[in-house]
Order: sequence, then structure tokens, then C-alpha cells
Amino acid sequence: MDNKRGQVAIFVIIALIIIAVILVIFLYPKIGPRPPAEELSPETYLKKCIEPVFMPTMERLSKNGGYFNPEGALEYKGEKIKYLCYTREYYTTCVIQQPMIKENYEKELKEVLDPKAKECVQSLKEQYEKSGYQIINDKAEINVSILPKRIILSFLAPMTISKDNTRTFNEINIELKSELYDLLLTSTSILEFESTLGDSEITAYSAYYPDLIIKKDKLSEGSKVYTLRNVVTNESFRFASRSLSWPPGGYLL
Repeated sequence: MDNKRGQVAIFVIIALIIIAVILVIFLYPKIGPRPPAEELSPETYLKKCIEPVFMPTMERLSKNGGYFNPEGALEYKGEKIKYLCYTREYYTTCVIQQPMIKENYEKELKEVLDPKAKECVQSLKEQYEKSGYQIINDKAEINVSILPKRIILSFLAPMTISKDNTRTFNEINIELKSELYDLLLTSTSILEFESTLGDSEITAYSAYYPDLIIKKDKLSEGSKVYTLRNVVTNESFRFASRSLSWPPGGYLL
């Protein structure tokens, strides 16, 4: 009987050892030593922090003609779309309401992202402090630059990190791939036709931008809704125009 109890005890001990080894193998990355702060990439950290706000904000701006809360907008299928070219008169070409589409888009995006950018920089600072580093940082803001093939988010957050040595960051740039620049450039071209000729020939753009699809919805009261979409990235930009319209039953002289 004692031999059997001894054998059972040995099996129990072996089983516990096996379980302990398995736990160490799977949990070691979580319970192992924290990597030093120098290994923390500010660019990667800030990009991961800002993206959850960046993407929805871009989608909302792009649906509303580049405005977060558009005024002077068309009510269309329960949404407000900014008139980027407009006249209330009949038989008259529209007046461009926003001649600097790209710059306005950058400004609107910056205003929405600024609070989140401050949170991200503060969180980055705390990550360093957890590892025993002294951080000097007195401000944080973000700039937005829409460029061909990319968007650059510039975190203007001067930061000095000290422990065994000292490192200084003046500006941290995050680069995101995007075709928004071409969408805004093409929209500007369409608006020029709207303001001078009263309409645009959207099929002509396909020869220059094979990845671009443009949809134009004409409404009964004379307004038009343009939707530009890149079929590769699925990015889009939408705006409204009312130009060279005529009343129901009327005709263009």
C-alpha cells in the first residue's frame, strides 16, 4: 500500500512539474522583464494611438466635403454635404465656396485630432516614466500635411528623456499611405468646370486616373452630388454643387 501511495505521489509531482514548465513557456513573455524605454519606438507608439481616431475622422470629413460640421450644406439621404460651389439663382453658374479644399481639409483634420494627439503624447511620456526615466515635455500639438501618395501627421512635442543618457525629440512624424491628395485635386478641377461652364464631364478623368471612379447624382432642384472614389484604397471624397440650374418646366437660354 505504501509503495502505491509513493508511486501516486511521484506521478503527482511529475504532473505538477510538467504543468509548471508549460506555464513558464506560455507566460514568460508576459511575466518576463519589461524592455527598456529606449526600445520603445515613439513613431510606432503614436501611430497606433492616433489611428483609431484618425480613420473615422477622415471618413466623416470626406463624406461632408471636407467639413466636420458643414454649414451651407445640402440635405441628402439624411446627411449634410457641403456645397463647395453654389448659387441660388437659375441660369447662373455657381460661386466656389471653398477654393482651398486641401488646406481646409488639413485644418479641419488638425482641429479634431489635436486633443487626441495630446493624450497620445502624455501616454508615451508615462510609458517612459514607468521605466524610471525623467521626462521634460511642456506642450503637444499636431500638424497635418496631405501630400501625393501619403498623409503626414507631425507631432510637435519637444521632449527630453533622461536616465543614463539624454535624448531629445523635437518633432515626430507619422506617415500614412493615402490617395486623398488626388481625390482633392480632381475635386478642385471639377469645381472649376462647375463655376465656369455650369457642369463637368466626369468621364474624361478616367483616362488620367484609372483607379478613380466618379459618380454624379443630379437632383430635381438643380443640385449635384459628386462622389469620387479610389477603387484600390477605397478612399472617397464627396461634395455638392448647384450651378446653371433652371426651374421645373424651364429651359436653358
